[in-house]
Amino acid sequence: MNLSFFVSGTPIPKGSTRSFVINGRAVTTNANRNTKDWQLRIAHEAQANIGDWPPNYGGAVIINCSFLMPRPKTLKKSIIHHTKRPDLDKLQRAVLDGITGILIKDDSQVIQITARKYYADDPEPTGLYIEISSIGFEQVLNTHHRISIVIGRP
Repeated sequence: MNLSFFVSGTPIPKGSTRSFVINGRAVTTNANRNTKDWQLRIAHEAQANIGDWPPNYGGAVIINCSFLMPRPKTLKKSIIHHTKRPDLDKLQRAVLDGITGILIKDDSQVIQITARKYYADDPEPTGLYIEISSIGFEQVLNTHHRISIVIGRP
């Protein structure tokens, strides 16, 4: 089972959180104020494109993300890869939080994630291409077998 969709907009990382106490209550804030809006945009597109995907799926999944970042006007067209901030792992965290509770029950179900970030070329919009695939028990065994061969385990 596969699902893929595009989320338009500038990808926003899930930064570090800060917690502190105000009047005896714990308050947690995100370092990036725009993260919540980006996660909501991801959640909205996930719901709009859910199709035959079972809501709140509980099995193992593989996720593939491509982040199209804004290209600075002064950057040469020959430069493709986005090697500046934000960090790729923080972009991934925002995606996982955006799909959790909609496409998957918990981000611990993700057994493999592939991600890349690159500059969007001129008419190409900035945003996120995401593909999520469920895998069955046999696929898990095949994946384990291939990994075992690579690292020399039975």
